[in-house]
Amino acid sequence: MLLKMKKRIVLFLILFAGVVMCNYTFAKDLPKRIKKVIETVEQKYAPDKRNVVFDLEVKKKRKRLTLYGTTSIPEAKAELISLLLEKKYKIVDNFRLLPDSILGDNIYGIVNVSVANLRKKVSFASEMMTQALLGTPVKILQEDEWYRVQTPDNYISWVNSSSIIPMNKTEYNSWNAANKIVVTSHYGFTFEKPDLNSQTVSDVVSGNMLKWEGEEGEFYKVSYPDGRTAYLPKSAGIPESEWLNRDKINADSIIKTGMTFMGIPYMWGGMSAKAIDCSGFVKMVMFLNGIILPRDASQMAYVGERIDISTGFDNLKPGDLLFFGRKATAEQKERVIHVAIYIGNKKFIHSQGYVHISSFNPDDKDFDQYNLNRLLSAGRILGHIGTADITTLKSNPFYQPQ
Repeated sequence: MLLKMKKRIVLFLILFAGVVMCNYTFAKDLPKRIKKVIETVEQKYAPDKRNVVFDLEVKKKRKRLTLYGTTSIPEAKAELISLLLEKKYKIVDNFRLLPDSILGDNIYGIVNVSVANLRKKVSFASEMMTQALLGTPVKILQEDEWYRVQTPDNYISWVNSSSIIPMNKTEYNSWNAANKIVVTSHYGFTFEKPDLNSQTVSDVVSGNMLKWEGEEGEFYKVSYPDGRTAYLPKSAGIPESEWLNRDKINADSIIKTGMTFMGIPYMWGGMSAKAIDCSGFVKMVMFLNGIILPRDASQMAYVGERIDISTGFDNLKPGDLLFFGRKATAEQKERVIHVAIYIGNKKFIHSQGYVHISSFNPDDKDFDQYNLNRLLSAGRILGHIGTADITTLKSNPFYQPQ
């Protein structure tokens, strides 16, 4: 009797495993017409997954399709379901829209540390995608111990919850509207008292923003998104209103800012004065001049004005961006993987190993044969501020009332 029961249990487990395998096979081996619908919607609404969420899993059982995952694009979800219904499938909708409803009203946030590390997945061991500076407004899309956030350049990634202060719309608007102090020193500290010998509150880096609470002697009194108060030496910062209303942004100011980063080490995903990657360097130089660009070199290459360099460098102006990478062939597309700022006389400044100046001139001591060989294109940002994907702190939607 016991032997028969054991045989039945084994048979049941085999059959159960077979069912699981069949469902798994259906999930991975969808009919071509379903795959075509998904690909069409994805290409239309989510061609660049760095800026939108379209994480979809579909399981099929006979004429029923169960949709799992998340998306930040309501139109994509609506069109996907509509097209699948046209194919005469029944839909079980577990495809969640972001921001996730479990967040309630707290779908906004402000970075609360000098430099927040934003990663590809929910893990400190995951690849770092980018960074965000203290005081930066973000949109919170999802919570899974960490927060999935979107930054003002529309980049989406995961950040440890300790780095972000969640806010509702009223709190977020209040923070954005408040008078602030912008940190201009590349490195520094805030203090518990208006005294350099008092206890430090935190480190700060250039581009950090803190709420202005007053002044005491040679210090600004400031507060953090979480309510902490501190004192910042006036030599390390400037009121935001003064910072935003400086002289007109020009090539000289951009190059001058870039030169202050000389020698700062390269770090993949880095976007601060602590360590910085190539596009992070360009972004920070522009941000410190009030301009917000897309995050990656491959995104920067397609904004602004394209400059013809097919016959040499005569068309280039200081402040233009240079793009490097893999040239297009019959078998593969062009791939942009590096960016630099042109400073004139065939020279450029960039972050590769560390921030330094290189040259296209073989007679210069800084001649860079490697990057000359992989030079792809050039672009101009100046004169095109306010066009697609080139915003300022005054015009970017993240800094505006919601």
